[in-house]
Amino acid sequence: MTYSPDERDGVPWAMQVVVRVEKDPAPDHLAVLRSVGSAVALALAAFTGPNAEEEVRERTEEWRSGPIRKVVRRARGAGWTRQLAVPGVLVHAGEVDVAVHVPGRVDEVDPEIARLQVGGLVLEATDEPERTAPVDVVLNPHVEMTTGKAAAQVGHAAQLVLQALRPETAAAWLADGAPVSVRTAADDAWERLLATAPVVVADGGFTEVAPGTVTVVATHGW
Repeated sequence: MTYSPDERDGVPWAMQVVVRVEKDPAPDHLAVLRSVGSAVALALAAFTGPNAEEEVRERTEEWRSGPIRKVVRRARGAGWTRQLAVPGVLVHAGEVDVAVHVPGRVDEVDPEIARLQVGGLVLEATDEPERTAPVDVVLNPHVEMTTGKAAAQVGHAAQLVLQALRPETAAAWLADGAPVSVRTAADDAWERLLATAPVVVADGGFTEVAPGTVTVVATHGW
């Protein structure tokens, strides 16, 4: 049976993801989702790679052995700067700046991260979603999610794709910045995607959706 940190002592583990959301201009909804997906994949590679510190690698592997919970927070100004000083962070300067912190127990989150707002982030989607990347994450059209919740789901999908790829393919994707496309499925296409996609994300149900809800699927071009 796969070991789960949550089953050991009842305290959930999570990866803390911080998105930089300034007031003006506010980032685009889909740009946030794409950036979080890329950042999670790049962070996992860094946290488990040969150059990672032993403690970082062990914490990441322990979290990954159980529920892969992610908590997406938002920050701006001084709050963004302060959380960057917390040890164990990878910053991805994509379309939107994203900081990914080494996973840990949710009752041991650094105060500079814990003070940042979680939940309630709703941004406008102004750009046209297209499949322009080898990894294509598709949102369930029947499930409403905030920007933060959807970003966590895209992060789950990117992680599962990374873990499924052959090492040489994963290395090439990561070297290119781990790009992902994100779009919402057409109503009449969702069931087909659900039946054929190699990656299906069923949410744990901590927030916004019921446990087991399929939130996104992902396909890749390899």
